[in-house]
Parts: sequence; C-alpha cells; structure tokens
Amino acid sequence: MKKLLLAICLSATAILNAQTVIEYDFMEASSTSYLTAGWWTPATTATWATNTSVSPTTSAVIYGSGNGSSIAEQDWYSMPNVTGLNATSQYQFKFKLASRSFTGASAATRGLDAADLIEVQVSTTGGVTYVSELRITGNNNAQWAYIATGAITHNANGTFTNSAAPAGDVYQSPPGVTLGVPITTGYSTVTLNLPMGITQVAVDIFCRINSAGEEWWIDNIQLVKLYSLPVELTEFTATKYSEYNVLEWQTASEHNSSHFLLERSSTGEFSENTIISLKPAAGNSNELIDYSYADNAFTNCINYYKLTQVDFDGKYKEYGPIAVDNRLKVQKVVRYVNLMGQEVNPNSAHGFYFEVYEDGTVSRVLQ
Repeated sequence: MKKLLLAICLSATAILNAQTVIEYDFMEASSTSYLTAGWWTPATTATWATNTSVSPTTSAVIYGSGNGSSIAEQDWYSMPNVTGLNATSQYQFKFKLASRSFTGASAATRGLDAADLIEVQVSTTGGVTYVSELRITGNNNAQWAYIATGAITHNANGTFTNSAAPAGDVYQSPPGVTLGVPITTGYSTVTLNLPMGITQVAVDIFCRINSAGEEWWIDNIQLVKLYSLPVELTEFTATKYSEYNVLEWQTASEHNSSHFLLERSSTGEFSENTIISLKPAAGNSNELIDYSYADNAFTNCINYYKLTQVDFDGKYKEYGPIAVDNRLKVQKVVRYVNLMGQEVNPNSAHGFYFEVYEDGTVSRVLQ
C-alpha cells in the first residue's frame, strides 16, 4: 500500500499561513478523500519512488523509456472528487514539482524538452468534464530540484489558452543545466486558484514525456481553503468641487465582500440616518478596483464622511472619518479649545475640539 492515513501527525485541518488544508496527498500519507489518489492507468513507467521527495520519503514519478521519437509516454495523477465546498469561499490546489533524471541516459539527453509537459486539469462537474487550466513544459533538457525557487500562481477560468502566460496558460521552464547541475529557477511550487462559487472539485495532473532521462516528480499535493480576509483598501479620499464632494476609494483585493456603506455627518457622529449610499462590492477580487460617489446634498459646514465595508457574513470594517470644509465663508480662527474650554494645538489635538472665529461663532471639529 503506497500510503497510510495519518490522522494525528498530518491534520487535514491544520492552519498554515491563513489557510486550511482540507485534503492532501503527501504520497506517504493522505487525507480520507485523497486516500485513493494515484496514477490512473497506471502507465508502465508511472510509479512512486524514493530518489527524491519533499516530505520523506516518497514522490510520485513518471519517467521516459523511449528514444525521443517514440510515442509519448503519458499518464494522469488523479485526485478524487471533493464535495461539500463552500461556494462563498476561495480554494487553491497546490503541489510541488521537480524535473530530475535518475533513470540513466547520457548527460546530453537528460532533462525535459519543450514537448514534455504537465497540465493541471480541473473538473467542477463531478468528474464529468475537465478543463486544462495551466500547462508547464520543459526546455532544452531542463532539470530542477524541489528546492528550486521558481513558483507559479495561476487563476483558473474555465478555458485553456495555448499561449505564454500571463496572457495565456502555458509556462515554459528555464532551459537546461550547467555542468550537470540542475537549474535553480525551475517551477517547483505550483498554485492554482480555483474559480469562486464551486461546491465540488476533482483535479488531474496530466504528465507526458517520450525519452529516457526525462522525468516528472510530484509531491505534497494539497487542496486548501483560504480564510476570508478583510478588504485591502489602498485609499479613501474626499475632494471638494463647487457643487459637490467626490468620495473615492480603491481596493487592491476583496474577499467575501458584500457592499460598502458611505455616511455623511455634520457633527462627526454617525448613525443609520447618516447613510447616503450603498455600493455593491466585487465579492472576491485580486485586482485594483475603483469606487466613487458624488455628494451634492451636503450642508454648508464641515462635513464628515465614513466608509464601512461589509462582508457577506455580516462582519464589517470602518474607514475614516475624513472631513471636507464646505463652509461658504472661511472665517479667521482666533482660538482652538477642547470640550473643557482649554486652548489646544490643532496639530496635536485628538478627538473633538472647537474653532472659535473672530465674529464669535464656533464650529466643532473632529481630528
């Protein structure tokens, strides 16, 4: 039996860097759903071996036995369908990849060429249909170890585009070896961001080679669930024009984001009655998104604006308040005082203070 279920040493719910591993195949051990993962056919040269590994001591490997002009040797490393996924959460499929040459062949012909490839094929239909989401190819006898620094993070979109990433879905490894030493920048870490809204997923890693000395090595396969992280807001600004105030904000990423609430207050205090806009959010995004709102219903005073981002699960985060001075006539300030009537320095004051003008009027300011 190639692997054992280790419920104590390898917890399927272990927290790793803001994510939860829900299924795994480390070759020596697997989670319950991935216990039957393995080579599909299996091909004659598709097996498990201990020449190299990430987690000791075994990796899955497919190696070539042809002469470069023979029919391609190929197989699928197949991960069973996983059901019960949360449609509002983000999932990733991850694994470690190496290109080594432990099966002989001359130094001149070892390693992977452009015709040698792997494809990560994804099904969200219970294994009825699969889509190739990314392809990795060799390059001029390329070899690299699991500790190589190259990494791929790719977004699954339900189609395959046969052109170079990032516009397409094909990644070609750096070429060759130097004096028999594997390159250090090969793609050893592969992460596929799965599409949002899925409730099940099955994944196959299709591997193809056609010559002795060509080998794909795979280890530490994981299906992980990302935690719902707060929205990454890069800015929240207000600009005064003659007849309106423009509020703008930008997000660099959004996870589980439902909507934004924009509020305006003339006192710096906010309630349900101060909401002036509800803007739908992107839900989930890893791209820059700009939002704006033009407010022409303000009063001629110092107006305060607060932004609240709300998740689908009801959690929220507040930004601001920020102030816009919409007074018709800006008077000369003669004093700054706090709530107790003591003079304060407006540059170091925190919370509320008052501006006292030369005509005797007063305005409350929130710093």
